[in-house]
Amino acid sequence: MSINESTKKNLLRKSGFIDEVQLIDRIPLFSWIDINITELCNRKCVFCPRVDESFYPNQNLNMSMGLIEKIDSELKELNYAGSIVFSGFGEPLLHPEYLKIIHILSSYHLELVTNGDRLNLDTIDNLHNAGIDYFVVSMYDGPHQREKFESMFKQAGLDEDAFILRDRWHNDTDEFGLKLTNRAGVVQVGEQPEVDVNSACYYLAYSMMVDWNGDILLCVQDWNKRVKAGNIYMDNLWNLWRSPILSKFRNRLINKNRKMSPCNQCNADGKLHGFRHKEHWEVIYKEKN
Repeated sequence: MSINESTKKNLLRKSGFIDEVQLIDRIPLFSWIDINITELCNRKCVFCPRVDESFYPNQNLNMSMGLIEKIDSELKELNYAGSIVFSGFGEPLLHPEYLKIIHILSSYHLELVTNGDRLNLDTIDNLHNAGIDYFVVSMYDGPHQREKFESMFKQAGLDEDAFILRDRWHNDTDEFGLKLTNRAGVVQVGEQPEVDVNSACYYLAYSMMVDWNGDILLCVQDWNKRVKAGNIYMDNLWNLWRSPILSKFRNRLINKNRKMSPCNQCNADGKLHGFRHKEHWEVIYKEKN
């Protein structure tokens, strides 16, 4: 499966901070948190499960400020040095209070993944001033969008180290310009790589996925939301990170075992980041065994 230049650039950039390991009592803490702050999206891309409304309907469900404040408080207790990305399953800028959310979490490295439809000069200024450190813009309409967004970011005083523009206007013959995955068996469009149940995956070694309602999901690939480790309302991030269900999946995945659902249907690489975290987890699991 080919990877275009913008995707390669983004992967290399993220490695610089995702793969830094923060240890608490010898346990590697997550260094990347995906937060799905809304279940709304204004687009239906053919490579996204949202293309089928009967499977993934648009819903006006949004993360509460109380939950954001709880996350912030717990991350401060952990002295969290990693990153937070507003992405997940919806368009973050459709949350009615997205600026307040960003401001609350502004003490961390914050990234925004957006389709860009709601971006203008004022919005970029407001987002950057509130705390967004890096913009990831997926362009779906055509090459003309590049000049438009480059001009806006330049006018906002942001250089190329503050944003990346990802061309997504392609078709299935060139995999839509992205690193195509089947979203844990949900999407089959394009030339999908085969699922290898004997391949490792490091997602759970370094990343945590938080849904709009506080559920801790297995990972960003599981659009069915079949595996939940618990809920932040009922527990804290540190306990959930070490929960039995995440530990079970983590141990198997770093040991090249994807035979449990939904991993047995997932073709995501899973080894692009987290290799340093994986090494620490291996030591821990060997000692337990």
